[in-house]
Amino acid sequence: MATARGFSISFVRYCRCACVALTASSISSASVHAEPPRSNPARIVLPAGSLRIALDALARQTGISIGMAGALPDTPPRKTTRASNVAQALKRLLAGTHLRAVQIDVATWRIEPLPRRPDSPHAVAPPIIEGGDIIVTASKRDERLSDLPASISILGGPSLDRLAGKRGLVDLLATTDGAFSTNLGPGRDRVFLRGVADSAFNGTSQSLVSLYLDDARIGYSSPDPDLRMVDIDRVEILRGPQGTLYGTGALGGVIRIVTAAPELDDVSGSVAGEATGINNGAFGGALDATLNLPIVTGTLALRASGWTETMPGWIDDTGRDKSDVNRTTRRGGRAALRWAISNGWSATASAVAQSIEARDSQYATKGLARATALAEPQDNDFVSGSLDVHGPIGSLDAQSTTSIVSHEFGSTYDASILAGALGTAAPVAYVEDRAIRLLTQEVRLSDPMARHPWIVGASILHATTRLKGRFETDATRAIARDDKEAVFEAAMFAEGTQRLSSALDLKIGLRGFVTVNDIEQQGPDEQSTTKLGITPSGTLSWHRDDAGMVWLRYASAIRPAGVTRATISNERRIPGDELQSIELGWRIRGLDDRLSLSGAIFGSVWEHLRSDVVGSDGLFGTVDAGDATNYGVEFGGRFDAEPYMIDFGTTIQRARLTSPATERTEQVDRRLPVVPDYSARLSVTRRFALNAIPTRGYVTVRYIGQTRLSFDPLLDRPAGDYATLGAGATLDDGARHWSVTVDNLLDGRGNSFGFGNPFTLATTTQTVPIRPRSITLRLAIGL
Repeated sequence: MATARGFSISFVRYCRCACVALTASSISSASVHAEPPRSNPARIVLPAGSLRIALDALARQTGISIGMAGALPDTPPRKTTRASNVAQALKRLLAGTHLRAVQIDVATWRIEPLPRRPDSPHAVAPPIIEGGDIIVTASKRDERLSDLPASISILGGPSLDRLAGKRGLVDLLATTDGAFSTNLGPGRDRVFLRGVADSAFNGTSQSLVSLYLDDARIGYSSPDPDLRMVDIDRVEILRGPQGTLYGTGALGGVIRIVTAAPELDDVSGSVAGEATGINNGAFGGALDATLNLPIVTGTLALRASGWTETMPGWIDDTGRDKSDVNRTTRRGGRAALRWAISNGWSATASAVAQSIEARDSQYATKGLARATALAEPQDNDFVSGSLDVHGPIGSLDAQSTTSIVSHEFGSTYDASILAGALGTAAPVAYVEDRAIRLLTQEVRLSDPMARHPWIVGASILHATTRLKGRFETDATRAIARDDKEAVFEAAMFAEGTQRLSSALDLKIGLRGFVTVNDIEQQGPDEQSTTKLGITPSGTLSWHRDDAGMVWLRYASAIRPAGVTRATISNERRIPGDELQSIELGWRIRGLDDRLSLSGAIFGSVWEHLRSDVVGSDGLFGTVDAGDATNYGVEFGGRFDAEPYMIDFGTTIQRARLTSPATERTEQVDRRLPVVPDYSARLSVTRRFALNAIPTRGYVTVRYIGQTRLSFDPLLDRPAGDYATLGAGATLDDGARHWSVTVDNLLDGRGNSFGFGNPFTLATTTQTVPIRPRSITLRLAIGL
């Protein structure tokens, strides 16, 4: 669901007005013709209602285009507005909003913020509508959310406010529908969307969700790097296969973390600190800061942020007489340098680095405790850099994005149970290190101002993975595996929209690709696979500005072929996954925009589901689990019952294997791992003034249905089937922003995940209890 402050007006890029044009059309019996602009009609009469409804009506009546990047301000419902010309109408509509209208040409107007007064350097931006219409870039071109026929959630301001003490991507996903994850710990989790889940284990298979930081891809065959959400504008979550625009691996969907861009004219900054205490656990805290610094006013600016965080532990190890062993630190920073070159061209170079170090893993075998012979530390080091160049070529919009990623993460497990088999004395540690290098380049060209918008592009990707595993004792070291994998992908894609009537659009897309996968493992000889293919998509959508949108969409995505080390068969190649999906989706509004409803009825067919498994030796391998289907419904909504805001959602799905490919997956229970059949969420927010300070108090409830760990009946463990209750409040006291959050208010002990150590999984019951009740106080100060 779209939320507020992350939708704050993005003044950095003015979105080329026609990208959000609210234009009128007249329909003849033969074709659809746009009305010529009538900037001075005899009389303009705009209906009562929200600002967005009034602007839509103005565009329809006059034939003009009105563009704005970001969300419209939260204004009370307006009375009927009358004017004699467009300029007068816009002036009356925007009165009191801190915005103004600037005429670009005879038929185009741009809405932008009023210039900041010199005597008010810290003027507060106007409040933003929660769930309002914004400009999103998930379709790889600026597009108004209300015009995008796709299942998408936009998470920003209030969602980020509620992350005090838990500011990772996985924590943010808990506030939306159709998104689930494992719970191994910070920097080790896998994310799944729309019920597309292959395994709970961190093997070497390509991720099923493509992860982006702005326009740069930052994930391939790795877990979520768990970047701390600092100086983030919003997070866009596209559910369902996105192979046409995003390529291989986007079977479940795409997640884009959109950062706050450098501002060329204003110096600004913020500092924030937080303190967290956990029941039956330890204390922790965090500091973060952001600075925006114009180097050459209007031309060159730097924006940088940094953070350090200690996440308190709550798991005890009775075998070593240690308390709160899963304490974790996270440190990092991000910087972006933006250059407004000339003639509409700009370039942004950015970099991010982060390190996560966990003293121990966070699973338990009884209550909040376990007993191991040695510590099981984890680490995750992530570095990424990108260069984005964007500008016009005539009336077209061109963009080039180059990115490089270095992602290294390591795990240590207590493998003392194998001491006898290894011919050594306990304790025995298994240490696994993985290093991933990812290079991507994409160029694309679009015409957002065309009557039939289109985009074409080309991309290349090169990813290498190196995995080393070894058994260690005080006196010996034995190499267990040394695997290498290199993947090359080249692709071309195109997507265009054909208007069938004033309310009906047809969007068609196609991607052609080739992938080459070279794998060298310690067991089999080197293997190489090549795949050529296409991933088409098509969407038929019906749209009315005053009501919303309904669409019917077909989409597909693939994952390259691989090699297994978990079978004895002579044929070790695994066919590439192929997923096809169809959905009937909607995003509608009513009651003067106070009510918004969104959702989708979906079904998908998944061939050659590749799954990471735990072998008899405790090491991860990969198998072809067979074919699967998933069908279900996602439904959510938001109701503004001033002073209350009610936000709700539910996912009901049935993700099942239909044709198991191996004996390991041939069983009565054919549910896909990790994702539940049922989940639901509800939040109620109340807005009020506390000593004249704008304040929001909220309560949240989330239910996760029963889940399973693995297809393998010998390793399957139940999890889920629990509910959590949270509460909190935020206060905006001028430049100071306070927030207090209480998570797991009832201090429940639900089992969020049934795995921690692959070597003892078959002989012990492992659980990952949800974090006990915790309280976090956060203060952010704008400079």
